[in-house]
Amino acid sequence: MKKILFLFLALLLIGCEESQEKLEVKYPKLNGGKYIDWHGDNPLANELALIGLHYFMNIEFQKAYAFFEESLRYDPTMFAPHVCLAEMALNGSEKQKFHIAEAKRNVADNNETSKLFVSLLDNEPDGKFLGYFDSSKALNMWKKMHEMEPKGRFIQLFYAFNLKDTDKSIDVTNNFVEMAKKQGFRHGFFNNLLGYRYLSLGDKEKSKLAFENYINAYPKGNNPYDSMGDFYLKTGDTLMAKKLLEKAIETYPFAQGSKNKLKSLE
Repeated sequence: MKKILFLFLALLLIGCEESQEKLEVKYPKLNGGKYIDWHGDNPLANELALIGLHYFMNIEFQKAYAFFEESLRYDPTMFAPHVCLAEMALNGSEKQKFHIAEAKRNVADNNETSKLFVSLLDNEPDGKFLGYFDSSKALNMWKKMHEMEPKGRFIQLFYAFNLKDTDKSIDVTNNFVEMAKKQGFRHGFFNNLLGYRYLSLGDKEKSKLAFENYINAYPKGNNPYDSMGDFYLKTGDTLMAKKLLEKAIETYPFAQGSKNKLKSLE
């Protein structure tokens, strides 16, 4: 039995190595521009990091955390996953300090946009929703990154998110949506931001439409259903809220935030 188990593990490892060599790149490195450089030398690590980035932008942090950690197992020298892991870590923890130190050490040879991104970690993590990424000093840094590379969607999202003027945030985000559509890029996460911005203004019709667009753009995610659940919670339709939160949990059984909201309705 032990010999069979050993053979199985050996074949599994060989398969992993072969899959790494034959990896079909889903997130190729963009040529030109001054983007935050998410890529390192290991193609599998790159793919894992950029899948983590996709989940992070969709506020699916549990998924993002797992992919970022795994990416660093294959290439611990990439700075960007360290930044996001520092953002998600417990404030003041040794793990957070480790990721901050590694991010700063590994960004040394990268472009100025990347260095500015890492320097977000120099601020006090006093953000209302995230910490470093929406700290009291973050807006000017995201604005500068956006000026350096206006086509970077990760930068666009957090620049728009940090704008204090809700109407301006909506206008800017709508422009980013149109830009992404023309380029054939994913844009669901922009609709998520729009949904909450319209909801904060009391515009239920536009908020609902934005969240519906989010679900249509990212039907396999759990956060679109959680966000729509928030819409119904805010507008007083607890039956629909429950239905959407259950859908979020069905899509991703470890969606603890959705579970907590659903429990509050019982």
